[in-house]
Parts: sequence; C-alpha cells; structure tokens
Amino acid sequence: AERALTLACKLLSERGFEPDRESSTCLRLRNCPFHPLTAKAPDLVCGLNHAFISGVVDGLEPAAVTAVLDPRAGECCVELRSAL
Repeated sequence: AERALTLACKLLSERGFEPDRESSTCLRLRNCPFHPLTAKAPDLVCGLNHAFISGVVDGLEPAAVTAVLDPRAGECCVELRSAL
C-alpha cells in the first residue's frame, strides 16, 4: 500500500492534482483540476475523477489501496485509502 500511494501521489501530481499524504494510509487530493466545471455538473466531474483515479489505482495493481468518494468543500471528491 505504501508503494502504491507514493506512486499514485507522483502520477496525480503530474496531472494537475495536489495530493497530500494525510497519513501513511491515506492520500487526499487537495484540489480538483476541473474545478470550474464542478459548479455546473458536480456529479459528472466527481464521477469522472473517481473513475480516472480508480483506473490509476488498478494500473498500480495494489490489492490494499482503493479510491473512494469523500467530497469536501474546495477539494477533490476522491481519496485513496489503504484497505489494511
């Protein structure tokens, strides 16, 4: 899980997200690169972000990390968590 969260942090940072390791088991995205669109279609944007980030996690093949929807004001709605 640690390796997957570190790799995801680097990859998502390169794609305009601002990842922040809240703990060794949690990666929170502090922004949404598509913030202007969220005002018009938040469900669509959050769903696309969740699908994209879930795909990133799947590509890393970590059995112990999952992308979950956890909306917070002013931040991305997706959080990566260790399942262990």
